[in-house]
Order: sequence, then structure tokens, then C-alpha cells
Amino acid sequence: MKTTSTIYMKRWLEANGRTRTLPGDSWYLNFTNEMLPLIAASPLFANKTADKITKTVLDITLYFQDAIAQTGGWKAFTTRYGTLYGQPLPFYPCTSYIDDEINWDDVCFLLWKNLSDVHPSFYFQNPSEKSLLTLARQLYDRMDSLFEEAPINEISSPETWVMDLNLLEIPFVPLPEVTPDSRLTKDVERCLQYSQGNPLLYFATYEELRVFLIGTLEWEDHPDGILADLKAEKDFVVYANTKGMLLAPGVAACFRDSHNPAYDAQTATAEGYELFCLPGRCPFDLLKYGMQNNLLCDVALPFNRGREILQQNWDFIARYFLGEYYEGD
Repeated sequence: MKTTSTIYMKRWLEANGRTRTLPGDSWYLNFTNEMLPLIAASPLFANKTADKITKTVLDITLYFQDAIAQTGGWKAFTTRYGTLYGQPLPFYPCTSYIDDEINWDDVCFLLWKNLSDVHPSFYFQNPSEKSLLTLARQLYDRMDSLFEEAPINEISSPETWVMDLNLLEIPFVPLPEVTPDSRLTKDVERCLQYSQGNPLLYFATYEELRVFLIGTLEWEDHPDGILADLKAEKDFVVYANTKGMLLAPGVAACFRDSHNPAYDAQTATAEGYELFCLPGRCPFDLLKYGMQNNLLCDVALPFNRGREILQQNWDFIARYFLGEYYEGD
């Protein structure tokens, strides 16, 4: 078991964004230190740093504090998530969910959040891993036993302790649709003529792409090659739309399209989730087009039920992991 230090009042106040103590702070700090060895002993945290363990137990206590007071960052998160998606949380069924009480699903989600990491130290925790569900049950049961005695703190926790809530407010922009009245660039017109109206064009190699750019789009060749920085890349997708011509390397293998000779089911299943989680891996308009047209149907997260979890929660996953790249140009 990893050795963890006692958490002191200063750290609890920092988590709350406060410098002044409230009457209930000592109670919540005692709860924090009671839960600390339970979390540290879980195999989920065997290779995690002491800071990660501390952050996790503080998040659990912030959640408990917010659930008792019905204010703060947890309330802000679930309200905005519910407005956007019509359900309390991602990943979990929430079949017995009660808004103004503690919920096992909430604790599961908080463990998932703390065990997952965004780029550059990207890691996607399996939200249904048995040890996660077990630890969540232990934490929930202890909170349930203390629910009636937990004090109400009058000052709310920070709204953003769960995640950047601005990411849940970014509008989902409709895809640019080509119509007879659309004003298209010459490159887009030539792409659509070449593909007979299909907005996606696929090229397995750089040489295939180069021949297309020179022969069909009439780009001028260069001694070092067109788009020379892409020479080592493969599996290109061109997305022709009213915004212009979008070019994405290294993603064609994931698109299950009858027009796509570069499609590879094994690659789509094993690596396709990176498109939703690694900023810059795939332009968001292309990702969105693929999902709306069922072209990324084989993409899965790398664990049991990974396809189902990704396909049902892809928009939240993209917001959470892509950050400013979600709906970014």
C-alpha cells in the first residue's frame, strides 16, 4: 500500500478556494483523512502518486460537501451536463439516481475522472472496472452512514472543481452542408467532381495524395514535393465542404466507408478512440461527420464494452479530452 500523509486544513481550504474556515470544515477534513487509506489501498492507485491519491480523496469529500449543501461545483456540473445530454452522468445507467442525495454512480464517475488523464499524459480509465465499482461502493456506503450527521457548509465549493464547465457550453455546430446554392472554392468543386459528390476522399499513401493534388486539383508541384512535411504519413482523408478542403493524415483506416480502400477494421478498433481523445489527432468537423454518418462504427475504447461506451458518450468524451479542439477550427 502506498504511504500517504495526513491531509491538513490548509489543503482542504485550497480545494475549496477559501482562506477562512467554516464550522463544518473540521468534520469534512476528518472524513477526508478517514477515506484516505481506503483509496490508497485500492489496486487502482497502486501506481499513482501521493498527489493523485490526495486529489482523489479531496474530490470525494468536495462531492459529499456539495451533495449535503446542494450547491457548489458538483451541482453546477450535473446541472449543465443534464441540460446538454438529458441525463445525470456519462457512462453509468443512473437508474436509481436521486438528484438531491448521494449516488453510487456519482462516486464511480469521480473515480473515473481522477484515474483518467488528458493529453499529454493521456489515459482513459475503464469506467466499469470491477475494482473501481468496488471502491465506489465502499466510499458510498460510508457517506451513506454519515449522511444525517454531515454538516452544511454555507459557502459553495468552486464551480470548476469537477471540470472546465465552459466545455459543456460550447454549441454543437451543424456540419457545413453543400447545397446547389453553396459558394465553393475551386478545390472543393474539383474534389466533389472527382468523387461524384462524396465529401470524403481517401488516399492510402502520400504518393496517391500527391498525384491527386497535382492531377485533379492542379496544384503546382515543388522540388521537395507538395506538402512535404506529410511525406512520411499515410491513410489520408480529404473532407470537401463549404468551409473549404480539410486534409487529415493517419485517420483513413478508421472510416468504414465503401469508398475507402484504406479502411482497416483492426486499426479502427484498436486505435480509433485516439481521434476522440488526443487533441489534433483528427479535425473535429471530420470526426463529427464520421459519427453522424456512421463511418466510425467500429471505433472502441480499449476495454470491455469499449465500443458501446464510446459510441454512446462520444460527444462528452470529445469535449472532456479535446478541450479547445472541440469545435475548434
